[in-house]
Amino acid sequence: MYSSYSVAAAVCSCFFPAFAATAVATRFRARMVQKLKLGLDDWLILSALVFAFSYCCIVLYGSFRASIGQDLSTINPVDYTNYQKHLYFGVIIAHLSYGFVKLSVLQFYKRIFTTLAFRLWANAMFAFVCLFMLSATITQIFSAWPISNWWTLGKNYTINYGAFITSFAAIDLLLDVIILSMPLPVIRNLHVTTRKKILIMGIFWMGFFCVVATAVRLYFGYQLSLAGAGKPVSDDEFSYVSVNNIIWAEIESCCSVVAACLPTYGPIMRSLAMPSFMKTSIQSLLNSLKRKSTDRTSSSNTNVWFPLSDDRLKFTSVK
Repeated sequence: MYSSYSVAAAVCSCFFPAFAATAVATRFRARMVQKLKLGLDDWLILSALVFAFSYCCIVLYGSFRASIGQDLSTINPVDYTNYQKHLYFGVIIAHLSYGFVKLSVLQFYKRIFTTLAFRLWANAMFAFVCLFMLSATITQIFSAWPISNWWTLGKNYTINYGAFITSFAAIDLLLDVIILSMPLPVIRNLHVTTRKKILIMGIFWMGFFCVVATAVRLYFGYQLSLAGAGKPVSDDEFSYVSVNNIIWAEIESCCSVVAACLPTYGPIMRSLAMPSFMKTSIQSLLNSLKRKSTDRTSSSNTNVWFPLSDDRLKFTSVK
């Protein structure tokens, strides 16, 4: 018999990666509609999808073969070893998935915002995210030494592992908020109505749910750190916290991929049969942005936003 926690983890491992794969396929379809070559941001999001999919496969297999979601008091030493091995490699893969999504979003920003100051800021964030990914991965790999201590019953970590996963989730959350907020100053300076500015902000803030997912993962990571620090906790409660941390890591990795793809769907949306008032609103928005970008392309001191519907090769300032 499998616990309800194991079943929940297995269901999430099937649904969310399928959702993310559909989002990436739609993104690539939108590029084909625009007749644009795939850029670095597209390949980065594909890499993020591969890591998210791999993590979900580990959780899916572990739900039935490695006691993920089971009451830890009921498993034997062999099951414990399998359980810990799945967690060890799963955390590494999940960290890489989060990082590649952020890199894809930053690279996408650089394709549509052309001011020097913004590009410098995006490059600085890009470098910081790379360093953060590298440090998190190395820390996870060597969090126990020898590495086999990670899944050996009775052995300890070489670091305070609870503090590590909690601090990582907190920094990850902060980076998400910063990256989502980066376009706001540019959008604020657009010469369009407030209503249209809010609409544009809404497009870029579709990833806010990922911030919520990270915050929930931070909460469960903190609960795990308390249990690891010796706080009295029942086996069932520990199993509940542990599996929820795993599930919300799946949700965050897959939904982050989806959110990063949504702003690229302009050509697909225009090809759908929408009510006339929606078509009029979207077309008006794109026309306003097009006039803004056309009038200001030659100025290096002006914030420019290039509409996703236009072929970027028309603008010599976009590389």
